[in-house]
Amino acid sequence: MLKAGITMQGTLHEQYGIKNQDAIRIFEAAGFTGVIACDGVSLKSDWTFSNSELAAALVSKASQAFLENRLDKNLNPDHVCDQIRDAFLFSLAVLKDALEQAGIPFFDCQTTLIIALYKDGLLYGGIAGDGGILYQTKLHNSGTMITRLKSSSSVYPIGDTEEWRFFMGGSKEDPVVRFLAATDGVFDQLIIPYDGLPAGNYALIDKLFSIENIPEDEQGRWLQEQIEALEGHDDKTVAIIMDTDREAEIKKDESRDLQDRDLKDRGLDLKEPGNTTDREAEPENSDPESPDPECSKKDDSEKENSDQTCTVSKLDSDPENSPAK
Repeated sequence: MLKAGITMQGTLHEQYGIKNQDAIRIFEAAGFTGVIACDGVSLKSDWTFSNSELAAALVSKASQAFLENRLDKNLNPDHVCDQIRDAFLFSLAVLKDALEQAGIPFFDCQTTLIIALYKDGLLYGGIAGDGGILYQTKLHNSGTMITRLKSSSSVYPIGDTEEWRFFMGGSKEDPVVRFLAATDGVFDQLIIPYDGLPAGNYALIDKLFSIENIPEDEQGRWLQEQIEALEGHDDKTVAIIMDTDREAEIKKDESRDLQDRDLKDRGLDLKEPGNTTDREAEPENSDPESPDPECSKKDDSEKENSDQTCTVSKLDSDPENSPAK
């Protein structure tokens, strides 16, 4: 399993001496690979800078602790999103209690929350606020998990419980093989609204997923260089997870399929030992160097009716949008 993540202070916060208000966590629990990303809401109700890095750090830590305690290797897949929802509720309660003790107004120290859990080709997600999750599957399909298309700088953080959304992606037939979770500083450059629909910046998406071709001890530095090169003044956070074992099996299967198709195209069909194709008996005195015309016709027919390999084209992102509030 390839796991890489980074969070970086944005140029605006650097200019005004404000700390990076994003947070990211990557963890393993009960066979799940988990990602938690938070983006602190920079401004208070009076439009001054907040200390929402505290909210991002607290909520991300509480979410991970809850999931590590509650996830079970035998958990029914239908109940995973319930655990994510409970993690949201627990983290919100922890944040409320901490802010009350510190005397900080609740909506003056808020954060978004993204939770992604992956296991056995299935991806589960929960999102409060902006940013999102993007995934790709075995059959080269793509999907996104977002609360809504970004149309302004306003955001609905974890405190707006009616804006929480939960998702599930992948299937036994078409499992997820890779995904990334990112706050809006990165995600808004991957998925861009176009004519009311999400459009994927596949050049950048493919570039980030090409991290699998980078030596393991260089992946951290490489990812930092890619994120530093992105435009925008916001803090930037992303985590990339790739099921390298599953991808290796898929590539092996695809290579075998290509070899089989090549053999069929050349009229050479490999068969299991002992298996033969039923055909009419040849005349007893036939010349082996002069095949019976009827047999030749049948060979051609069999070749024309042989199985064909289908190629599935890459699809555009499939959003799961919530209605406007």
